Amino acid sequence: MTRSHALFRLAVLTGALALTGPALASSGGGGGGGGGSHGGAPAAEDSRHRTLTSSQTYMPLPPLTATVQANHRARGLLQIEAGLEIPDNRLRHRVEQNMPRLRNAWVSALGVYTGVNYRFGDIPDADRIAQILQEATDITLGQDGAQVLVGMIIIHAD
Repeated sequence: MTRSHALFRLAVLTGALALTGPALASSGGGGGGGGGSHGGAPAAEDSRHRTLTSSQTYMPLPPLTATVQANHRARGLLQIEAGLEIPDNRLRHRVEQNMPRLRNAWVSALGVYTGVNYRFGDIPDADRIAQILQEATDITLGQDGAQVLVGMIIIHAD
């Protein structure tokens, strides 16, 4: 990656903002923290995911992304790491069955956010993003009970 294609990452972790430079943005993981009680190396099948909680009701989600546009061209990528807190086992099973529909609803909602509510260069509104994802979840499932928890929001810019 050349310097002209440097990335910046804007991470929103539990309400705190942190801005990291290109070296950290392209480091590919690492970082510590958030580890579970089992120590050692992460599972071989997916070394990027780390246990954020010991809760049996938490379901981590794969990263959600949406294109950020400005001046009629793609300028970057909004990436969100989130999970669902689902205390009801029946609802958790229903979420697992409806995951393709949920993912489509989340990506569509984020596309609307980046196209209508977000101006390139501004700090993303974590509260609004969480609200949008929660509404998409509730509408898709047709009921409340699966709480969206946003862990990180990153803007990758050209």
